[in-house]
Amino acid sequence: MTKLTFFIFFILFAGALYIVSFSGCNESPSAPQSENLTFTGDILPIFEAHCNYPGCHNSTDKQSGINLTNWSSIMLNGSDFGAEIVPYNAKWSHIIQHINTDTTLGPVSEPLMPKAKAPYTNGMPLNRNILLKIMSWINNGAKNDNGEVAFSNIYRKAFITNQASDYIAVVNLDNMFLTRYVVVGESENTLSAPHNVAVDNQGKYFYVTLINDGFIEKFDAMTYQKLNRLYIVSAPGHVIITPDGSKGYVTNYNINGAERYIRSFNTADMTIINTISDVTMNATHGGRITTDGNLLITTSELGEYIQIINTHTDAVEQTIPVDNIVPPTGNGTGFFRPIAVSLSTDDRYAFITCDRSNDVRVLDMNTRTIIRIIPTGLYPIQSECSPDNKWLYVANRNSNSVTVIDVNTLTVYKTISNVGAQPHGVAFTADGKYAYITCESVSGTFVHHPAVGSSTPGTTAVINVQNHTKVKNIEMASFPAGISITR
Repeated sequence: MTKLTFFIFFILFAGALYIVSFSGCNESPSAPQSENLTFTGDILPIFEAHCNYPGCHNSTDKQSGINLTNWSSIMLNGSDFGAEIVPYNAKWSHIIQHINTDTTLGPVSEPLMPKAKAPYTNGMPLNRNILLKIMSWINNGAKNDNGEVAFSNIYRKAFITNQASDYIAVVNLDNMFLTRYVVVGESENTLSAPHNVAVDNQGKYFYVTLINDGFIEKFDAMTYQKLNRLYIVSAPGHVIITPDGSKGYVTNYNINGAERYIRSFNTADMTIINTISDVTMNATHGGRITTDGNLLITTSELGEYIQIINTHTDAVEQTIPVDNIVPPTGNGTGFFRPIAVSLSTDDRYAFITCDRSNDVRVLDMNTRTIIRIIPTGLYPIQSECSPDNKWLYVANRNSNSVTVIDVNTLTVYKTISNVGAQPHGVAFTADGKYAYITCESVSGTFVHHPAVGSSTPGTTAVINVQNHTKVKNIEMASFPAGISITR
């Protein structure tokens, strides 16, 4: 089975409408780059000639919150919807989507700009050479006249996989702005498909699983430089890093049952330490490590088992079926399909999301028995417990919702509707004020200006945890999936 055939099969099997393009990592012809362009000398005159008219994007009117009269307003203030320009990536900068008419250069959104009428302009699209000049400036970092790049030194951030675009989107948690796209993978002809991401507790490195390539990649969390890569398993699902950052684990979402194992690796030199196998490890996907670092809990979607692994010996201590009718063969029933796991902050409970039975199964970590089944929306994928151990958020992919569970009573407290199109991942900020929900956006959209083209934007929703309401949609590249937030 080729990598491409396997990936398509994996997507269909997973039950998601994964609409992706496999042409050159979904990249389009980009603007020629010139490092000689300056903001004041080359870019500002374009905005002055086409965008800064009365009622448009000047310092007084600021339509949609956009002020194109100076670098700081453009780069640091953005718009009412967030960042308009992402340094080093013109294709996925929102401003380009509105002044571009060529879908080979990137997504195209209405309304087309500039819209000013005579005597200012005739409302015609920008000349292609002018568009390419703006794109070139952005691709070189969208620098100011001093050579500075916006948001170069941020520490509170979220790393989000854009699975259908081969990027990691970096969001500044201080203002909820998209600030960078980090390129992943090295495939020339197919998507590498970054599925899951984990930043270590020290905030030094983040690790990405490439579910189509079989690799895991390591990056510097500050410079975004790729440091190393390791072929780990045929279909790496989740990556889990120990609390001290010295060791990692990667689940194996091999859906044909041939590779019933996961692997541990040394994070320092990116070498495999152990292969941990068990007959119940049929398509392992989710995984979490307890706060003390002693135990790894994984879930096998097709085996319908939970595995508890000793991280010191890498030995499987116990396997637990998610239901009494699940056979011990590791072939499952197809009725439950546990896809992911999260832990309460005190490690008392493991929460197992089951995408076929549409529920969360609560595993008591002391007795190692399932003590509660909590109904959710349709096709729950990932869940996460708030830092204060009060709430469990569950992303319901096929309901476009989040189920809020009271951890104290283990009952549903609220359902947050219309979170986004196909919610997938969940992560809380360290202070517990906000929850970030990645939304695949492969069917339907929650972007404020839907785009057309070979690849379309997705969103990550921001939830105010105090009142469990959505406060923002952050647009980004295609198929937001995994997410990890700095501690």
